Amino acid sequence: MNFNPNDLLAIAPEIALVATAAVILLIELIVTRSEAALQTVAMIGLVIAGALAALTGGLGGGAFNGMVATDGFSSFLKVVLVGVAALTVMISRNYFQTPPPTPPASGGADMDSRLRGNEERSGIRHGEYYALLLLTTLGMMVLATAISLVTLFLGVETMSVGLYLLAGLRHEKPRSSEAALKYLLLGAFASGFLLYGMALIYGATGGNLGFGEIAEAIHGQAGTPILLGGVGLLMVGLLFKVAAAPFHFWSPDVYQGAPTPVTAFMSAGPKAAAMAVTLRLFGWGLPDIAGSWGPVLWVVAALTMTIGNVVAISQKDIKRMLAYSSISHAGYLLLAVLAAGTLETRDAAASGMMFYLAAYYLMNLGAFTVAIAVSRGRADGGDYQIDDYQGLAAKNPVMALAMALFMISLAGIPPTAGFFGKLFVFTAAVKAGYVGLVVIAVLNSVVSAFYYLRIVVFMYMKPQTAPLDVRLSMGGRAVAVICAAGIMIFGLMPSLIRTQADKAGTEIQVTSAQVVK
Repeated sequence: MNFNPNDLLAIAPEIALVATAAVILLIELIVTRSEAALQTVAMIGLVIAGALAALTGGLGGGAFNGMVATDGFSSFLKVVLVGVAALTVMISRNYFQTPPPTPPASGGADMDSRLRGNEERSGIRHGEYYALLLLTTLGMMVLATAISLVTLFLGVETMSVGLYLLAGLRHEKPRSSEAALKYLLLGAFASGFLLYGMALIYGATGGNLGFGEIAEAIHGQAGTPILLGGVGLLMVGLLFKVAAAPFHFWSPDVYQGAPTPVTAFMSAGPKAAAMAVTLRLFGWGLPDIAGSWGPVLWVVAALTMTIGNVVAISQKDIKRMLAYSSISHAGYLLLAVLAAGTLETRDAAASGMMFYLAAYYLMNLGAFTVAIAVSRGRADGGDYQIDDYQGLAAKNPVMALAMALFMISLAGIPPTAGFFGKLFVFTAAVKAGYVGLVVIAVLNSVVSAFYYLRIVVFMYMKPQTAPLDVRLSMGGRAVAVICAAGIMIFGLMPSLIRTQADKAGTEIQVTSAQVVK
């Protein structure tokens, strides 16, 4: 492999994230442990990375000898992933400092002292937290730009290790430690399937690792048992990462046990990166054997959206409800992967998926932002129960309106961004011939409206049953406004982001020298 210095330009956003993470750790070690300072540095690094992602997008030609894509698709996803990380940083401020229910009589200085004491008891170092967020985002970026099995595995493992650590960050809480352990054990098992599948594909295609080279090696041929076995194992590993059925069992427990900002981050970023590489691999690398993996993915998509929506109905914990909601949305997104296996619809499928992912991260992060505020507004510290939302509209009408908007968009009700995300993905799937699966998806969307709108009913139509002092931090307010505004803007004027998604969807690369049309 020959190294080209110009390749560094293709990974400039990733370099910026690594440098920022290192600076954050050094600042905490040498200069200050102030969360405000560390958070500011993290935001500056993310802004730089996002700007570099936008400026270096669509370079063409690939990088690192065909292992990293430099197309518009990867650039779009990098910007989305940076946005997810930035909003997570904004809602994380003071999360790990739990103030006492009643302010001490001695005033603010004593309060600050008690907050610092709480931080020491919990063992949370803010520098480590923000550095881990940035490095996990780095892994997602690598995964989103992967056009080789090698970079796919590097991205998956970098992302996964960061998520294991973030999930168990509140190690003083048994539920957080349990979530991290479950995620680690099951994730390591899934990584074994992923790696073994890659080995079988490597052997079955004559020693090829690049998506484009694999596509060329199997072009016009029926899949051999070794190749199909490798694709099946690879599919298991990737489906685990997006929490698709029947590999979804870890998701609710991990979502519930992890710190809520981490849960919000996990629900949007990893899903976007894993779905993107799945679409690129199956739609552009393995379309010639779509007749083999297509029926399997059809069943998985139907199970995923159905199980996610049906089980979500019975949930009393908002984090578990949103976890099952996330599972159902993974089923909807798999429709785009299926549509990408058909030549005539794969550009539309890629475009629809990008719009959906951008809308989904706004909806989910907004919902978790309100969930944090409601939980912390309870006198006993809260446990994210759905009953806590009773009477929220009377107590805080602006926050209730924002939460209602997030729930309506997640349900796919017009004129929100969630509606158009589903519309674009479902349209591509219908054109690809998956009419039956789209009917199942539409019926599941109707089912999902029940548990999403139940939150709205609780906020507006039921009286408050327990004292609730709901307040958002400055960062939380900014995130809620950004998410709500984005949902409405993309819903009322979907062409603003759809145009960029269409452009990026036609530029997807699978090799360093070839753009597959």
